[in-house]
Amino acid sequence: MAHEPGSSRFCQRCGSHVGTLAQCPRCRAEQSPPEQPDAPFTPAPFATASSYTAPYPSGPEPERLRRRTPAWRRAPVLISLAVAILAFVVTWWLVTANPSQPIQNTGAGQGVAPSSPATAPGTTGQETGPEAEESGPEAEETGGGGSSPTATGRSSERAARQQAQELEELLASSRDARSSLSAAITAATRCDPDGVQAIRDITVSRRDQLATAQTLAVSALKGGARLKDALVDALDASHDADAAFLAWAGRHVAEGCEGPVESDRDYRRGLDRSEAAQQAKTRFAAAWRPIAETYGLTVWKPDQI
Repeated sequence: MAHEPGSSRFCQRCGSHVGTLAQCPRCRAEQSPPEQPDAPFTPAPFATASSYTAPYPSGPEPERLRRRTPAWRRAPVLISLAVAILAFVVTWWLVTANPSQPIQNTGAGQGVAPSSPATAPGTTGQETGPEAEESGPEAEETGGGGSSPTATGRSSERAARQQAQELEELLASSRDARSSLSAAITAATRCDPDGVQAIRDITVSRRDQLATAQTLAVSALKGGARLKDALVDALDASHDADAAFLAWAGRHVAEGCEGPVESDRDYRRGLDRSEAAQQAKTRFAAAWRPIAETYGLTVWKPDQI
């Protein structure tokens, strides 16, 4: 007797025998369909070459086989692309690194630049003479371009020294004018016309010294502005005093030297302006001392200016 599938099935709810029924006769619970027996295994006949078929169904070729590697990912294309990118990067770096120097094309048709007439065969091509000597140390200090802190400091030091020396020359000229003024006033007091001429020459010198002081460059000197103001004030007051003494001396000699000297209005004005000049010279001398000691110049005193 053949076995009937599902004949030994029991209800999952009440345990009654249900066999192949879809519903339990006792509790009316729905039953799952009986399991179908597995089909008997039948071995396939041995496949021959004539009966062999491809593992894939006939028809259009599967998409997986139709897929091909894109052209841009092939090796020659990738190499060409990498070379182009590298050439672009190198060109961009050369242009940005030296924007003021054009890129020289030494490719076909360009040739080699002709040699300079000053460069003869067998020579090293280096310049000789004063220009090469002057450019050598400067190029080493500045590194061939721009200015290093050391070079800037040396340039400022040279500028300050030069400005101090120009002030020194002006002070020496002022000392000569001051030293000869007393003798010229004494000669004019004795009614000597040469004394009047000497005071006139001193007045002209003081005027020129004042104009020079007003145009002096003192930006590289420490406290240069204060130093220049004091010197200009001193020379301006000295020029006023010399002009007042000249007015007195000319009138005094022309009148036969009979009038009083100390009470003369121009003579008194000359003394007053000389006092103002002395005060300004004192301020200048105090500001000048550290500069003179720094650069080995004369430490001028107020009564020497």
